[in-house]
Amino acid sequence: MAHVLTALLDRAGSELWLKGPYGPPFFNISVYTAVFYGAIGAAATRRAREGLIGFFGPLLTIVLPMAVLSRVARLGFFPDKAPSIEWQAIVAAVYLLAIWGTIAALGASGVSRRRAAGAAAAVAGSLVGYAFLNVFTRLVPSYAATPWNPAGLIPSPINLMDGLLSGAALSLAVLLVERRNHAR
Repeated sequence: MAHVLTALLDRAGSELWLKGPYGPPFFNISVYTAVFYGAIGAAATRRAREGLIGFFGPLLTIVLPMAVLSRVARLGFFPDKAPSIEWQAIVAAVYLLAIWGTIAALGASGVSRRRAAGAAAAVAGSLVGYAFLNVFTRLVPSYAATPWNPAGLIPSPINLMDGLLSGAALSLAVLLVERRNHAR
């Protein structure tokens, strides 16, 4: 879903939406990440609330700061030069906060008690999913090397595997914390 939606948005010119003269395009990645974690949030708990947290968490956490920064921050990104280390660090921080903050929020929201344990479990589950993906791509390097057309409507196999493993591991971790909550 995330890939198809962003490919269609890209065809409508969304790469330039909300972007100012400074900084890279960001709208498509924010939508992709929002749909990705919205689906994981809804699947992990089978509740709309976590789907909305998963969707709006990364969308707003990427779009709002990047829209401001790409208009006013002249600290290291100019259209005719390579981005500076400072600019790259700011963009990385925005993306990391959006992704890991959303994952932790999904875990905290997905359990009835012990919210910190839910957040930690969701982060740990996501890391386990990533580790499985990393091991798989080392064992089957051709899977990760499959050509991908970001503007095409067919998602890459590695993105599909990432979604499945991340979603499954995060969901399982949150489920285990919730079961432990009910066992007490």
